Amino acid sequence: MSERLGSAAVSAAVMALLVALVAAVLWLGAAPASAKPEDFRNFVLWSLPPGAQKAPLVILIEGTGGTRPDARSPWVDWFNARGVAVAQVRSAAARGSANWNGTGCGLQYTGDARDVLELARAEQPRVDATRFAVMGFSRGGTEVLNSAGTFRGAPAGPVAIFAFYPGCDGWCTTDYPKDGPTAVQIFYGDADDWGQHRDSYGQCRKLAGGRIAFHAMPGAHHGFDSRFTGTFTVGGKVFRYQPNAEATERARAIVWQTLAPAWGLPN
Repeated sequence: MSERLGSAAVSAAVMALLVALVAAVLWLGAAPASAKPEDFRNFVLWSLPPGAQKAPLVILIEGTGGTRPDARSPWVDWFNARGVAVAQVRSAAARGSANWNGTGCGLQYTGDARDVLELARAEQPRVDATRFAVMGFSRGGTEVLNSAGTFRGAPAGPVAIFAFYPGCDGWCTTDYPKDGPTAVQIFYGDADDWGQHRDSYGQCRKLAGGRIAFHAMPGAHHGFDSRFTGTFTVGGKVFRYQPNAEATERARAIVWQTLAPAWGLPN
C-alpha cells in the first residue's frame, strides 16, 4: 500500500512539473520552426564592399519589429565603406511572419547567424566566412548574446558579438565566456526606458568582465543608432526609441576598434 502511495506521489509531482513547463512555454511564446540555411535565400540582404577581394562579414540580426523587405540598416553602408560585407537577416519573414510581436521573451532565433554563415560559405564567393562578427538589436541583441552554442563545430567562431540595448523583462544573459576568444560588446543608453523597465539595463551591466564589455551611452534612448523616432508598447506600457548621433559615433568607434585589428583592416 505504501509503495502505491509513493508511486502516486511521484506521478503527481511529475505531472505538476510538466504543467509548470507547459505554462512556462506558453508564457515565453511558442518558438517558430527553425529555418534552414536554404530558407534564407530570399530573406537576406547581401551588401558587398567595392573591389574583388574577399571581405569579412558582419551579420545583422533584427529585433521584435522585424525587417521590411526594402529596409536597409544604417550600419550596412558604414561597414561597406570600410571593406566589410554585411548580411542583413529578415528572421521573422523567413518564418512567414512580419515581426516577432506576441512571442514573449524566450530565445527563438539564436541559430540564424550560423545558418546565414553557412549560406555565405556556400553561395557568396566574395565573403570570407572564417572572419565574421554578429550584431543584434534589441531582442536581436538578446538572441546574439546567447548564440555561442550554435557555432560549436563551425570552422570558425565569431570574432565579436555586438548587442545593442538587449535584455527583456529584467533578465539579460549570455553563453559567451568571459575568458573566451570572442569579444562581447554590449551597448545601452542610460536614458533607455525599456532598459530601465524591470532593470534589463542593470542585468546586462552585470555581465561585464573579461572579454565582455558594457558601454553606457549617456542620454541615449532605445534605438539610438537608428534613423527613426517613435514609441512602442509592451504590456500597456509605452517606450521610446530615438536616434542619438553622439552615441552612435561612440558605438561605431568601439565596433571598429574591435574589428579592425582582428581583421587587419586600417583604423
